[in-house]
Amino acid sequence: MLKGAIRDWTGKQALVATVGIEPQVVTLTLDALRSKGFTVEYAFVLHPNPSSPLLSAAYQRLKQEEAYYKRLCPPVKFHFVAIRDGDQFPEDFATEADVAVLLRVLYKVVVALKRKGARVHLSIVGGRKVMTAMGMVVAQLLLDDRDHVWHLLSEGALLQSRAMHARNPNDVTLVPVPVLRWSLLPSTIQELLVWDDPYRAIERQKQLQEQQRWQLINEFWRKLTPSEQELVKALVKYGETIKALAKRLGRSPKTVANQLQSIYEKYREHFDLPPDARVRGRLIADLTIAVG
Repeated sequence: MLKGAIRDWTGKQALVATVGIEPQVVTLTLDALRSKGFTVEYAFVLHPNPSSPLLSAAYQRLKQEEAYYKRLCPPVKFHFVAIRDGDQFPEDFATEADVAVLLRVLYKVVVALKRKGARVHLSIVGGRKVMTAMGMVVAQLLLDDRDHVWHLLSEGALLQSRAMHARNPNDVTLVPVPVLRWSLLPSTIQELLVWDDPYRAIERQKQLQEQQRWQLINEFWRKLTPSEQELVKALVKYGETIKALAKRLGRSPKTVANQLQSIYEKYREHFDLPPDARVRGRLIADLTIAVG
């Protein structure tokens, strides 16, 4: 279903939402997005086993809403995506294997949308808390500045009524969730979109981060004079006082103090730290592997 559903969606907007036993969180989020001016035309609803007694009613209730959204202008097309591995549905998301299935399905939906240029609105409201956690993992891996992660706040009376739509729009508030993305560069996200498996994407992201870390450290190292580099090596290896370092290197304490001040200033400037930031410990930690 997913492969056939997504063609060229450059600029198209899609809601990706998980659902549990509260189907209204999907429609309330969708309505709120459209009222905010987001032209969402597609809704991907990720659901556990629809034959489960607890989930069957919620699933059917959402299916009934398709007719309502088809009448809107522009209409919203629903795609229901089962959280399963082959024909097997996780009984519950209480094991590592079950959570892995959830992550892979959620990742597959979002990566397919991003590959086609769609703008993604990811809802982290519906279902179990682990669905929220995995949603944030996918957001950190794949989403860019065009996309959004949303949390839904609604009045208690509205929730208790289980109404699928709010009579008063003020009863619903969508809160944008900040995403601390793992990728420093847009090109990194494009590289991660190549991977079909989230765990391989995560491993690749770790490799890219390590490369970027080494690049930053090497650039800082090249800013130091040979004499400063020798001092840093001694500082990292021995962690001694100025007086002890001066004796070890055959320099005066004043020279060592001045050189350390220069090193610390270069470190603060390179890593964009405040002028009064204490950096001795950070510098030793960052350079222990590099010069050890």
